[in-house]
Amino acid sequence: MRKISKKTLRCCFYLFIFGSLLFSPSQSFSTSNPYNEKGFDFKQKKIFDVKPQNVKSIQLEADQVQFSQDTNKATAIGNVVVTADKTILYSDQIELEKTIGEAIANGHVYIDSPQMQVDAQSAKFNFNNSTGQFQDARIFYPPFQIRGKVIEKVSENHMVIQDGFLTTSDFDKPDYRIAAHQMDVYPGDKAIARGVTIYMGKVPIMKLPKYVQNLKDRPIFIIIPGYKKDFGAYLLSQLHLKLSDHAKMTVYGDFRERLGLGEGFDLKYQTPKFGSGILRTYYTHEREIASSHLWNLYNSNGTKKGPTIRHERYQVEWRHQWQIDKNTEAMLQYYKIHDYDLANMGFLKRYFERDFRQGPDVSTYFLLTRNLPKGALTFNVQVNRINPILRGVERLPEIQYQLSGQQIGNTNFYLKTTDTFSNLQNMPQNVGPDMKTMRVDTNNEISYPMKVAFIEMRPWVGGEHTYYSRTNDLNERSVIRGQFKTGADLTTHFYRVWDYKKDILGSEINGLRHVVTPSLTYVYAHRPTINASHFNQFDSIDALSQANSVHLSLENKLQTKRNNRSVDLIRTIVETDYNLIQKEKGTGRSFGPVTSTVEINPIDWISFRADESFDNKTSNWNYANFDIYINGGDKWSLGLGKRYARGLDDEFTTEWKYKINPKWKFRIYDRFIVDKGTIQEEDYLLTRDLHEWEMDIDYHQERGNGAGIFVAFRLKAFPGMVTSLFSSSFHQPKAGSQSSIGNPNI
Repeated sequence: MRKISKKTLRCCFYLFIFGSLLFSPSQSFSTSNPYNEKGFDFKQKKIFDVKPQNVKSIQLEADQVQFSQDTNKATAIGNVVVTADKTILYSDQIELEKTIGEAIANGHVYIDSPQMQVDAQSAKFNFNNSTGQFQDARIFYPPFQIRGKVIEKVSENHMVIQDGFLTTSDFDKPDYRIAAHQMDVYPGDKAIARGVTIYMGKVPIMKLPKYVQNLKDRPIFIIIPGYKKDFGAYLLSQLHLKLSDHAKMTVYGDFRERLGLGEGFDLKYQTPKFGSGILRTYYTHEREIASSHLWNLYNSNGTKKGPTIRHERYQVEWRHQWQIDKNTEAMLQYYKIHDYDLANMGFLKRYFERDFRQGPDVSTYFLLTRNLPKGALTFNVQVNRINPILRGVERLPEIQYQLSGQQIGNTNFYLKTTDTFSNLQNMPQNVGPDMKTMRVDTNNEISYPMKVAFIEMRPWVGGEHTYYSRTNDLNERSVIRGQFKTGADLTTHFYRVWDYKKDILGSEINGLRHVVTPSLTYVYAHRPTINASHFNQFDSIDALSQANSVHLSLENKLQTKRNNRSVDLIRTIVETDYNLIQKEKGTGRSFGPVTSTVEINPIDWISFRADESFDNKTSNWNYANFDIYINGGDKWSLGLGKRYARGLDDEFTTEWKYKINPKWKFRIYDRFIVDKGTIQEEDYLLTRDLHEWEMDIDYHQERGNGAGIFVAFRLKAFPGMVTSLFSSSFHQPKAGSQSSIGNPNI
């Protein structure tokens, strides 16, 4: 890619960062908060931790987060993500009540929890008891889809739907549905509907004053035939069984032509008083043949083409979670893998590719968390010797207390502290002495949020002290290392509004607002009293070093209103770090890589996103990604993507989805290597709607890995039971969880 001179880039960046600050109220820009909440402690692009009394801490992340000390409420706008334990809420904007853990969300609300997924226009949701009310919503409780103008979740096992319907079809416009003026749904048990009309398509075929639908699970069998280069022809099967009201099992029986048989089971269970968990097992005694097919094992002269390689491979994974009381939670994980290629995770890569790509946690640990009135206490024991080749840091045990953002008396000072005791041992793979130490670390920070004119400021000062029972010099024991830290966060807003209204290609422009948000974060950390080279490196605490840097960021947004909510037409963020440490020989002070993100959504059916990083020291691009997505409604969509990373392949990806008719649709995905002019990966998927079933025929080819074809049948009432053998797709951001539950063998 074309190089840009260091001088040119630096001049442009200076102008971009500080040029926006030249605007003043006399130039029709306001320096007040564009969301006019007076008295808020503004935190730009920060994560805000809320600790209500009845749940684990709630983490709030958004483009703009504000917190009021007077009302104990946090207000967030733009790409809002709220995480509480295993529940995640996404929305355009939210108001979060700190003391009771209750949120009022508006605009593209999506809630993902282990029990269900909710898609709504607006919602009032309580994270303590998972109750709430949803407007214009649909709830996915596999295998059922529930829609309603108003859905109220009264309790964990009871929902009330007003003017809605229930169906096992996963279509937006289901072929059949049970509509009712009011419906009481008891997930996993039954649904009681009153004022019922049963539809086939748009045609009402029956009216009933009352109807009861059984929602209890039933056994189901799934079979997937196919072909893959390293498997040969294969046949994968699943049998889903409900053992009791508290236990469900999925049994796997698989045949792979080149590898032999594999079997296993997943057992999900719940206990009345001691929590719930899952036990996953899979075993195979591989017999890898030397030929591509079983019928081609011998040469024409009768000699065998090669030896059959035999390996015993298996895994056992057990996870258990127990909510002891409203403030105490325990979690246990045991993970054992038996594999000749354990160092490279060969077993997971071959049989559990999805887990392998996500980076599995194969450690064995016990974690106990207790929420206290003014903080949180955790007790952690982590053991890695279960899988000898993967031995790493063991914590026997580690105890930590966190105090976050506690106000000091009636002052405006706030205290944050983290105190950690760790008994550490690192058992290396290579032959040599074990590294071990007992470590006590305390990290304290006092901040003073304030507002000076139109600038929000948060200066802070703190320090970190660490005791080590031993260092990497076995003769050096009982040492204390210290480090002084200080810094400040500064941010402000400028905005201007235009009364501009127009309809552009079917998308409404109802006024324009330009918001400019510059921010600066300064961090100074004095040189530690003992250099990091004296300590064995267990984690980031041991790697403390001198720091003196400024982080500069500038955000620009052009917004409009659609359907009474704010929409970002254009959003850009440019940021970089400036290192203030002067090294020897006059070097060291310089800007770090400049990163930028651009998001453009001019109309509803097209979006563009780009992110890139430029290294001004070498005048080279580190990476650059560009994506454009065109949505043609229910009929088709097109995605184009460009991937560049220095030192790696320059790639171009395309994805085209097209719905031929209500029964047939297809998807074509290609990945090109621009430098080589070759196609690296191809994927062709044809889907046939068989009413209650869907059939997928997928042909996949990747250079170096050969080609494969598979056919999958899935019951539409259980759409999550089968997942794709391959996961090639266009890089299009999606709301909500992208995980799926299916055969772990594919």
